[in-house]
Amino acid sequence: MKKIIIFLMVLLVSFSLVACQDDAEPSYAYGYGVSYRLVHNHYVGVAEVVVDENDVVISVKIDEYFLPYSFAAVVVDDLNSIPSDVLAVVGSRGTTYYGKYVSVNGKLFTGSVSGDAGSQTIVYSTSGVPNIEDWVLEEANAKIYVDAVNSGDVFIANQDGTESNYVKSNSNASLGWTKASTGYWSDATKYQLGWSGNMLEIATTVVGTTPLATEDQIVSNDTWVVDGLVTGATLVDFVDYYTVIQQAYQNALAGKL
Repeated sequence: MKKIIIFLMVLLVSFSLVACQDDAEPSYAYGYGVSYRLVHNHYVGVAEVVVDENDVVISVKIDEYFLPYSFAAVVVDDLNSIPSDVLAVVGSRGTTYYGKYVSVNGKLFTGSVSGDAGSQTIVYSTSGVPNIEDWVLEEANAKIYVDAVNSGDVFIANQDGTESNYVKSNSNASLGWTKASTGYWSDATKYQLGWSGNMLEIATTVVGTTPLATEDQIVSNDTWVVDGLVTGATLVDFVDYYTVIQQAYQNALAGKL
């Protein structure tokens, strides 16, 4: 019963957070914070946290935005004639084709292939930014990226910076920009919890706490355990998500009314 009540509370408050974001200046009775950071190697995690008068978390919302690793994968019609502005990346799951150029907030990033065949990955860089995935490790940069996505200023580009007409091949990124909006990792016949189930377990764990656990207090034992508190989360990079929630929590305290 307790778990069901917490689930409903997290779900309802998450809906209220979405509604509040439509206002120019959302306000809360005590404290609200947002944080942005690279998670799971290839995604920008966004956490929203609301705290009460005792600095206890009463609401958590988590989402992830696709980086070029997902959204710049494109369909190639003729594999015998690959366009010059498309790169073939031979990874552990086969070959993926990527648009060579990506525009982010008016800045053109150029892709290059890193690694040996069978373990290759795509790296997008621009002047002063060797790798966009390292760039969004900084919260301010990750926020710039998310804001650019939301304003329509992130896209696969031609060499001149204009938007290309390549069709996205990634099954989720072709539907939208976030995991929550595209049904990411949601096949119940294959995955016990999936993405949304794991996010719920993480949120349920954090609600009612002051999330201050250090990394050495977070251990995996079939499911993740945070400072002795057993969670139901099973995904690999739990620490990434907990870290972005922690920063959102600190931001909430810093802006507390």
